[in-house]
Amino acid sequence: MKKERTNALFTVGTVLLIMTVLIGLLFIRGSAEHDNSANTVKSSNEQSIYNILLLGRDSAAGLSDVMIIVSIDTESGNTFVLQIPRDTYFNYTEDSYKKINGAPTSQGISAFANALGSALGIKIDFYLSMDYDAVTQMVDALSGVEIDIPMDMNYEDPYQNLSIKFKAGKQLLDGKAALEFLRYRAGYVTGDLGRIDAQKLFINAFAKRITEKKNPAIFLNLFNIIKNSGQTNIREQDIVLMGLKSAKSKGGNVYYVTAPGEAIQSSKSGAWYYVLSKESMIELLYSHLGVLKNENDFDKDAKFVDNNVKSFYDIYNKRCEYKIYSAQEIGNNEIIIN
Repeated sequence: MKKERTNALFTVGTVLLIMTVLIGLLFIRGSAEHDNSANTVKSSNEQSIYNILLLGRDSAAGLSDVMIIVSIDTESGNTFVLQIPRDTYFNYTEDSYKKINGAPTSQGISAFANALGSALGIKIDFYLSMDYDAVTQMVDALSGVEIDIPMDMNYEDPYQNLSIKFKAGKQLLDGKAALEFLRYRAGYVTGDLGRIDAQKLFINAFAKRITEKKNPAIFLNLFNIIKNSGQTNIREQDIVLMGLKSAKSKGGNVYYVTAPGEAIQSSKSGAWYYVLSKESMIELLYSHLGVLKNENDFDKDAKFVDNNVKSFYDIYNKRCEYKIYSAQEIGNNEIIIN
């Protein structure tokens, strides 16, 4: 019984984290984009699933190197966190840069959210974009986050004034250290996929930390951080409606998954790309997440593949394995990061 209660509290805490971020957006009226496409999303009493695009921007380059779709099912109480690798091939514009992390900067976040939703075949209801400085400030507002670091991490980059040195094991990371942990990539055998799995550890640990804090002043600090660094299209009535619907849910869990696909190097440019698997993405979005209503709606315009490149085409048209982790599995260190 005690274990069940702990898991339930942890699940509620993770959902509260997401809802805390959303409620914090009440304070962002000045930084919201007020174009027509950004404000045409309407929440209805019939709608039960809400998809929120979260972007983490590199302050220097402006690239969105963290890209997550949070899907909240207000009926079941389940929340899915879908992570999209930053090197994912995405033919968004005529520009030669086809990696998805550069797409939000080319025509704006609102236009990108619409284009990404159309390509995935789902409705992205809301978006929130924040820079990395916000992550540092939010962790410090919580007096640090405890993370069980999976391996020794050592990396030096004098050009970015970056020095990462961690020993494996549980550590309480302040904002600066947490950002270094999130930026570490060089030592993972699986490259950026290892970094994405490390993000799962961070999100889970951050959510747990939220449940441990009782001081309203801390939440106000989080709200102010979001207000000063965020761009969003969410409205007060959307937040209230989602909150009321979620409150009626009696169960649910939080799940994490990386968009299935494979990394491959372009023979022309030498750049590395991550190509999504069409079959696996349809299965994930349709059967597991339930956000894809029709299997034929996925990538109708072939934005996730260059059909003229055989190696890309082959990955796109084959099944790629993926693993869905629950919050409990992440918390118990049942995810292997390498």
